Amino acid sequence: MTEPLISVIMPAYNADRFIAEAIRSVQGQTHQNWELLVLDDGSVDDTCPVVAEIAREDPRIRLIKNEKNMGVARTRNRGFDLCKGQYIALLDADDLWQPEKLSRQLELLEKSGADLVYCSYGIIDVRGEACCHDFIVPEETCFESALVRQVISCSTALLRSALVQNNRFPTEYYHEDLVFWLQLLKAGYVARGCVEVLASYRISAGARASNKGKSALNRWRVYRDCLKIPFFRRLRVFAGYALQGLKKYRSR
Repeated sequence: MTEPLISVIMPAYNADRFIAEAIRSVQGQTHQNWELLVLDDGSVDDTCPVVAEIAREDPRIRLIKNEKNMGVARTRNRGFDLCKGQYIALLDADDLWQPEKLSRQLELLEKSGADLVYCSYGIIDVRGEACCHDFIVPEETCFESALVRQVISCSTALLRSALVQNNRFPTEYYHEDLVFWLQLLKAGYVARGCVEVLASYRISAGARASNKGKSALNRWRVYRDCLKIPFFRRLRVFAGYALQGLKKYRSR
């Protein structure tokens, strides 16, 4: 195919409820030259049988099983080691893409010369129904902006594969994705945003993102322990983050 190959990395753990829908959203992309690496992290439900059945019909899908539970950061990093594409996209096993997601982002990436792109997304519940206002991203972000308002998320990102040769998800932090994106931005990599809503982020009871208190505490630890932000500046940044969080998850 003349289209560039995009490697899609999907970590999965006990995801049988939603993973088929997530995979179908990849299969429905208008950009069709992709490989999907589903990395099962020791699921004890029907995740593997569900994925295996779909993969039998589509050779672009590879089911890879971790020998033991490694956690999402190490699992994504393993995906980086195994992927073959010129570009890499990440998709969580309970999230969804709109059909134009990859093509629109690839167009922006090549046109802008950016290192990675992200997009706006809807926020849905377990039934797939919108439960908050859409999260509309700015056309660009940087390290300072991302400290307060993190607009890059795993299921919305498309990046050049060269970025992961020397950059990996950290394994010592609860917010491994936040640290990964901040470290890329701090290193000077350029990020651009598609304002169009091209993905859906699912909120499930018991998911990490649903525990706001724990999420806030661990974000504070990222500011303090990873980024070494001085105390009073840390307070200002954290207050800005908290305000943005209240706006993001307001009900429809």
